[in-house]
Amino acid sequence: MRAVRRVPVALAYAFAFTVIAFALASPAGAQPVSLEGTPLEVQIWPGGEMGYTVFIVTGHIPEDVALPATVRLPVFEGAEVVWSGEILGGPVADDPERAATRVEGTGGPALEITAEATRTVQYEAIGAPLSVLDNLTTSVFEWVQSVETGDVTFSVRVPASAGTVTIDPLPVGDPRVNQDGEKLYTLRPAVLAPGDTFTVTTAYGPQGAGGGSGSGFPVLPVLLGLLALAVAALVIVLLQSRHAAV
Repeated sequence: MRAVRRVPVALAYAFAFTVIAFALASPAGAQPVSLEGTPLEVQIWPGGEMGYTVFIVTGHIPEDVALPATVRLPVFEGAEVVWSGEILGGPVADDPERAATRVEGTGGPALEITAEATRTVQYEAIGAPLSVLDNLTTSVFEWVQSVETGDVTFSVRVPASAGTVTIDPLPVGDPRVNQDGEKLYTLRPAVLAPGDTFTVTTAYGPQGAGGGSGSGFPVLPVLLGLLALAVAALVIVLLQSRHAAV
């Protein structure tokens, strides 16, 4: 008969306690942190990838949550995630990349990301292809709020070459312009419950085609005409002054 080595009871309890404590402390075994009440930012970038709409989703971990922490961010079906990680606030190259796990949310999928160094998590993904017809580029972005968060702020980033820009829903205020000449339009924050959908449609043409930055107004001929009138007026004044002197 084979002998059985018995483990002292105290040692067994100590071992069990260690295993349980380790499991509770492990991020892999932790439940995702709720983002209820914290803002979510979704930047829509038509043409960010040639012929496609890119979108960038940013979430914020509550201040009272200890790191490391795992969170879930909404993502819609068919989106191709090309980067996920943490945002440190410095050079982009310094932002640590983190693995993203696709899980099922409410009404659609979600991404789980574990943050270790900062409270800002982000992912970048490629969405639906753009539609181009008669020099008009159109992006239809259909969002599914598969996770509970605070208000969701959508923004739209358009190329510097874009002329007249039409966005539905309407943006708020004037767009910001970055160093590359791209314009960033911000929409009014939306209150979305898990399972809600939200569609943002963007359309724009090239500059000089229907207004915008290039309205097509003949500025140069008008300036030349005004200059000619000014010269004629100056000649008349000089002639009148000469006659008065004589």
